Amino acid sequence: MNSLIVAADIRWPKGTGIGVCASEYLARMPVDMAARALPLTSGIGHPASPFELAARLALHRTKHQVFWNPGFVPPAWSSAPSVVTVHDLTHLHFYSSLHVRYYNSVFRPMYRRCSAIICVSEYTRREFIDWSGMDPDQVHVVHNGVSSRFNAQVEPYRPGYPYILYPGNMRSYKNVEMLLRAFSQSSLRTLGLKVVLTGTGTPELNATIATLGIAKDVVFMGFVPDEHLPGLYRGASFTAFISLYEGFGLPIVESMAVGTPVLTSNVSSMPEIAGDAALVVPPRDLGEVVAAMDRLVSDSGLRADLTVKGLERAAAFSWDKAAAHTWKIVRSSARGH
Repeated sequence: MNSLIVAADIRWPKGTGIGVCASEYLARMPVDMAARALPLTSGIGHPASPFELAARLALHRTKHQVFWNPGFVPPAWSSAPSVVTVHDLTHLHFYSSLHVRYYNSVFRPMYRRCSAIICVSEYTRREFIDWSGMDPDQVHVVHNGVSSRFNAQVEPYRPGYPYILYPGNMRSYKNVEMLLRAFSQSSLRTLGLKVVLTGTGTPELNATIATLGIAKDVVFMGFVPDEHLPGLYRGASFTAFISLYEGFGLPIVESMAVGTPVLTSNVSSMPEIAGDAALVVPPRDLGEVVAAMDRLVSDSGLRADLTVKGLERAAAFSWDKAAAHTWKIVRSSARGH
């Protein structure tokens, strides 16, 4: 029997969310499928990227082939069926007007030519269908999984002080400035807690930290290797992830999986992913965020309840299940072409 050739765009860096997804899916590819990485030279976000994808697919065309991208970039055209995962639509909300015009005039018709679109949450699926006008039957939901490295038995990070954790980048929609402002007005500082953040501070955030007078209470960890992340979550009093927008919100389930309570937002996909296993707040309401922080450090019963519920919730997000569903969609797209 001939293997189904999956021509794939695997340019995504390993440390990124999409890179994690790609690695997890490829590790679980069925034996009757064979991945073939397309030789691509353009940057992932380059405007020419969809056109290079299309050209490479045409040059390396074989029988029994389907194109799969674990990220958001569709091919400009393809004689083979195409399956693309859309993680979010941040480019329509938090990038420049040029990004919006490019998405509307270039990406939207390309997506419509795809055989199937996979979205990582029901929220993203609804938003994508409303924006693209694509047939809902062609747009599927496959929730991300959480690695078994994230579990309640990991050794916690012990820096010598208690801390809350922000695991993510410093883009504006991540709402890190609000997190720092809320921390400065909360009881956490008087209790000796610090804020630990992955990555490095931006000039804007550093200025905010100086203005708030909390420089001694904020720790930027720089790049954190994947193998150190579970312990960093495990050692935190709680994880603070009050983003303004997420297509999924992987830190929510990673924190839950190690038994650390989560404070997150009540907007976009985050309530869907958190369920009833996190404390949710309106992310633009400073008073609500401050009150939630104070409650999480003072109410041991709440923390214990969120830990139990979080472990149960995280168990529902399996890479095995996600990969099986994804490859089923890929196979179905190939057969239906």
